Amino acid sequence: MRRKGREVAGRVIIIAIPTVPLGTETPLSSLDSIIKDSLSKASSHTREVYGKNPLPASELIELANSRVLTLAATVRPDGRPHLSPTDFVNVEGIFYLGVDEATARYRNLKQNPAVTVMLADGSKRQAILEGNTKFLDLKSGTAKRVLEAQKKKYGWVTDALAEFQIVKAFTWKAK
Repeated sequence: MRRKGREVAGRVIIIAIPTVPLGTETPLSSLDSIIKDSLSKASSHTREVYGKNPLPASELIELANSRVLTLAATVRPDGRPHLSPTDFVNVEGIFYLGVDEATARYRNLKQNPAVTVMLADGSKRQAILEGNTKFLDLKSGTAKRVLEAQKKKYGWVTDALAEFQIVKAFTWKAK
């Protein structure tokens, strides 16, 4: 966003001009927008902690594609939380969770698509991502590309894949 000032009747009016044409937002710019919007709506404590040095979208994608601790929190049918390690990759700007059908995580996500994912690279970088999932058809071209990325990262693939649509993101990196 570029800003342009103009004086009108003794007052300076600031006009925001989009630098990316409408309708052409990239996955990176969309993710950066979610990170900024999440911070702007956060509590003062969260802004103080995560607002000091947030990861840009490009580093969040790199973090997702590296071998770091990644946990997924889902909700059981009785409302209790469930936390488990998860496979997590980013392909073409979109995040995906690997899920095995025999797991509580799979059953939970089938009933309630809400999930929170935490990625932590020791004390260097971290991200807390909230959103919803949508399971992929494993016969689709997208699923094939995601399974390839999963195999490359982990050395295995899962029974099911879910696209993760982020609605809130808090990220941080050490200086």
